[in-house]
Amino acid sequence: MRKHYRDCMSLCANAGLTVLDTEQRGRHWAVVCAEGRVFMPSSPGDWRWRRNTQALARRMAEGR
Repeated sequence: MRKHYRDCMSLCANAGLTVLDTEQRGRHWAVVCAEGRVFMPSSPGDWRWRRNTQALARRMAEGR
């Protein structure tokens, strides 16, 4: 589980977001950044969560 936690944080940091903290939100985690929050599953089922999170974080970093 720590590996998934580190992956979530690194996805946001690699996209250019300033990661501040994480919050537990029921079945999801919220990675709190200076630009906003990125929600991620706490138990990923397949590879799509990573692609969707990368796209969302990239759009947030660009300001869209």
